[in-house]
Amino acid sequence: MKSKNWLSLNYFLQYAVQGVFFQYWMIYLTGIKKLTVLDASIVFSMVYLGRVISGVFFSSLIIKKFGMKNSFRIVAISGLCVSLLYLGTNDKLSLIIVTFLFGLTFFNLTPITETSSSLFLKFENIDYGRVRVYGSLSFMLIGMLVGGFISYISNIFILYTMILLVLIYVIFTFLPTPKLLTKIDKVDSNTKSNKKSFVWMKNDKNAIILILTFFFLQISHAAYNNYSVLYLENMNITFKWLTGVIVNISIVSEILFFTFSRRLLKNISAQKLLIFSCLVATFRWFILGLFENVYIFAIMQVLHAVTFALAQLTFILLLNSKFSEDKTLDMQNLYSAVGFQLSAFLGMYIVGSIWEISTNTVFFVSSAIAFISFILAKKLNFK
Repeated sequence: MKSKNWLSLNYFLQYAVQGVFFQYWMIYLTGIKKLTVLDASIVFSMVYLGRVISGVFFSSLIIKKFGMKNSFRIVAISGLCVSLLYLGTNDKLSLIIVTFLFGLTFFNLTPITETSSSLFLKFENIDYGRVRVYGSLSFMLIGMLVGGFISYISNIFILYTMILLVLIYVIFTFLPTPKLLTKIDKVDSNTKSNKKSFVWMKNDKNAIILILTFFFLQISHAAYNNYSVLYLENMNITFKWLTGVIVNISIVSEILFFTFSRRLLKNISAQKLLIFSCLVATFRWFILGLFENVYIFAIMQVLHAVTFALAQLTFILLLNSKFSEDKTLDMQNLYSAVGFQLSAFLGMYIVGSIWEISTNTVFFVSSAIAFISFILAKKLNFK
């Protein structure tokens, strides 16, 4: 299978699982498991803790030990086994344990996939936006389908759909893979065999600032990423299926951005794009704090193309142009583990503790955190 086709399908199937879990798992926990929003936040946050540990400690070890191709299979099968455990979980403690293990296993695919994309970009100049767009498309479609089904059937459908999608991804890992994956395994073993992970970062100020920038930028997204469906449900929208449509406006904006990103971003430095993304995030959350209105929320969804999609693309561009191949895996693992997962883990507690007091305050706090990322992005000094 050609690299572009394989990566596109990989993103599509992987983000289908994420589309169910990250958009509707809070609904499942509060609706089917009858947890409070705070307890559900604690359970949900375990997936991020698992992803932090897997990203920092396990991703590199698995790839070095088994190679890129086999890593996809091992992680996917482990994730399927853990997802089946949800069928027997009913109490808060068991949900915490299984959710942690699910983050440790299946969602370890994220840094492995992004590392593959980064290296494919180096070796074959693959248009990252054009392959990543399939992830956004999948996230949107599954969100709308699941949102429609649970409106008319039951929230238990969320769990069954997720297990089925994980199974489909496992099958995908056994399909023919690009020859480049084998080459990447050889390059990776040659460049990293004598180097300890992350040690080089103590002498690279830009690498540390870059990870911290994404750490704060993604903390600011915590309220939106995990509570947007609950936020809209509290507005008592007459037609429940519209909730899925409104939530997925952001994904439509992502898709359009990734599709035309190469043409849109010509001759603009990645650092300037990152600064712009952080500034727009500051504005986006501030407006949501000022106006608790479904129409304002829908309009602000369009800005997701800048606050999330553009930011993600700038990291790939900076990784490709400013970091050598032997540092790519380390940066990608930290980007996923710290920039996304640790930030989301902490963000769940920050948002969960404020949510029931005032949703407006949650978004004002998010805006302040995004502004910190803006300050850090301006301190980057790539030559």
